[in-house]
Amino acid sequence: MSFQSRHPLSAQNLFMTEVEHRQSLRQRMALTLAVWRERMRTRHCLARLDARSLRELGISPAAAAFESGKPFWRSLGPLR
Repeated sequence: MSFQSRHPLSAQNLFMTEVEHRQSLRQRMALTLAVWRERMRTRHCLARLDARSLRELGISPAAAAFESGKPFWRSLGPLR
């Protein structure tokens, strides 16, 4: 049996690990850049979806437009 949380991981949750104090500045910067890169990729893909695809996913076009217009340093919000 698998478990999937209903709460998405956020950058804050990724940084709040118990090994945080052992991570170097370089590792923390690399993690931050990876999160930002993933947000940019996700928002770019979201912006390219047409209205039919958005309806199939249960996402309103207004929510998709709002989310895809956010800067990469802001976390992803709910899309439904």
